[in-house]
Amino acid sequence: MVGTEPGAAGVSPYAAASRVPSAAGLPRTFLCVGSLDLFAVENLAYATKLIEAGVPTELHVYAGGYHGFQMMPDAQLTKAYFRDFLASLSRFYGRLTA
Repeated sequence: MVGTEPGAAGVSPYAAASRVPSAAGLPRTFLCVGSLDLFAVENLAYATKLIEAGVPTELHVYAGGYHGFQMMPDAQLTKAYFRDFLASLSRFYGRLTA
């Protein structure tokens, strides 16, 4: 909630995924983060929580990536991200067609 401290009373733990008390039962998860992203450590902690709860988790850390790097469509890092993301979807849902 805007104007309150993070995690304050009344703020849903689902406002930030890593705050959920238990990750048990959550669906298969694809996580990606750039190594320079301000949220990289939080993403890694969340991935650890998912893995410890037995949630099928696919994690990609893109070296040199900053927050929002996927917005640069011609960057090699972005192309790698989309390749990995679509491959993950294909494994989960079956062959994707364009």
